Amino acid sequence: MRSGGMKADSSVMFSTWRTGAFGIMILLWACGGVRTPAPALFPSVAAESWKLKESVVQPVSSAPENVRRLGLKRAERAIYEGEGTITVDVYELTTSAGGLELVQTWRPAADTVFFYKETYFAVVKWERAGKPAVTAFVRDLEKRLGERR
Repeated sequence: MRSGGMKADSSVMFSTWRTGAFGIMILLWACGGVRTPAPALFPSVAAESWKLKESVVQPVSSAPENVRRLGLKRAERAIYEGEGTITVDVYELTTSAGGLELVQTWRPAADTVFFYKETYFAVVKWERAGKPAVTAFVRDLEKRLGERR
């Protein structure tokens, strides 16, 4: 009688353990899983003539405080060469309202333009580049950022 009772207890314990292990596996899969990195923000060629020289994911802590305060998800910087040099900082925000606020409060600077599209805020600085070439670059970048949604 004793051996029969022990066998029943073992099968119940094994069934409980198996159910618990399965539940933990489901929880781990749902919470984490394998995360794919976000796709790069910058194309290798922009506006047909600007070639990407360098692209760097910036630490969130390196962004200006007013950008971090508005809900910064990620920051990236790129340097393009073409008819001069363009440096672009793009900040992905949690809301498009944050981009609107940044456009309204960002301080203008020489040889710099800034804009927002959806949840992206971009600052474009150039050196030794003509206005038509910079305009073409900015239009291309703005279009690409708008297509990311």
